Amino acid sequence: GPVRVEGSSMSAKTLRTRIVEFADRTPFVRPVWSYYRSMQQKDRSRFDTIYHCCTQKTASQWFRGIFADPVFRDHTGLISVPYIDLGLKEARIDQEFGSGTIATHLYIDYPTYRAIPKPARYRTFFIMRDPRDAIVSWYFSARYSHPLVKPVDELRPALQSMEFEDGMIFLIDKLEAYGSFTTQFSWLEAKHDPHVRLMRYEDLAADNRAFLASLLDYLEVDLPETAFDTLYARNNFQTLTGPRKQGEEDIHAHNRKGVAGDWRNHFTARIRDHFDKVMGGRLERLGYTAG
Repeated sequence: GPVRVEGSSMSAKTLRTRIVEFADRTPFVRPVWSYYRSMQQKDRSRFDTIYHCCTQKTASQWFRGIFADPVFRDHTGLISVPYIDLGLKEARIDQEFGSGTIATHLYIDYPTYRAIPKPARYRTFFIMRDPRDAIVSWYFSARYSHPLVKPVDELRPALQSMEFEDGMIFLIDKLEAYGSFTTQFSWLEAKHDPHVRLMRYEDLAADNRAFLASLLDYLEVDLPETAFDTLYARNNFQTLTGPRKQGEEDIHAHNRKGVAGDWRNHFTARIRDHFDKVMGGRLERLGYTAG
C-alpha cells in the first residue's frame, strides 16, 4: 500500500519542525515554500534518497528535527518524509519514496527495507539501542507522555491499571509481539551491505555534536562551520529538554532523560528474569552486555 505521511500532530516536535512539515505537505503553501527554499539552496545531495531506519525509542524525533531543519535542507535539497505507522511486523512499503527525499524514522526490519524499490543512488542507516533502555523509554512514554495514537491508546489504560513490575513485564511481551526486538536482530544482516551503516543511540546520547558530525559525514553533507553550529545548537538534547539538563528525568516529558544505561535504575530481578527469558540469550549479539 501507499506510504503514509505524517498527518497528525506527534510529540516532541519543535515548532520549526511542525512549520516545515506543514509547508511541505499543504498544497496551497507548498509551491511558494518550495520556491523560497530553492532560492536558499547552497548544495545538493548526491543521493536520490536517504533511508533512516530504526525502532521506536531511538531518538527518532531528534533525527526528524535535523532533517526538517532549513540548514539541512539548504545543503542537500532533500525533503523529509516522516513515516507514522507502527511498522515493524506490520510494515509493508512497496513504492519508492521519490527522488530528492529523506525517508525518516522508518520503523521496519531489514527484509522490509530490502523490498523497497530503490533509486540508483541511495544511502541508509539504522539506529540500534539497548533493548532494555528502549523498554524503559517505552514504559514512561506509553504511560505518561505520548499522544494517544496507536498503539499507545491501548497500552496506556493497561499500564495505568498495573503495578510497575507487572506493567514492564506486560510491555516486554507487547514489544516482542510488535517485533521491536526481532527488528534489531534482523539489521545485523546488513553489516556487509555497502549502502547501510549501523549506528547506536548510545553514541548520540553520549555526544550529540560528535554524532551529528559523523552522521553528516556518512551522508556526505558538507556544512560550513557556522551552519553546522546552527544545526547543532537548534537540535541538541539540551535545547530540546529546555531548562532540564540532559540526564535529569521528567517522566511526563517525551524527551524524558536522554541517557544510556537507565534500565539499571528500573529493572528489578523479576523484570530482568522475564526479559532474559524473552531474549533467550541473544542480547550480546546486538553488542550489549548482559550485566
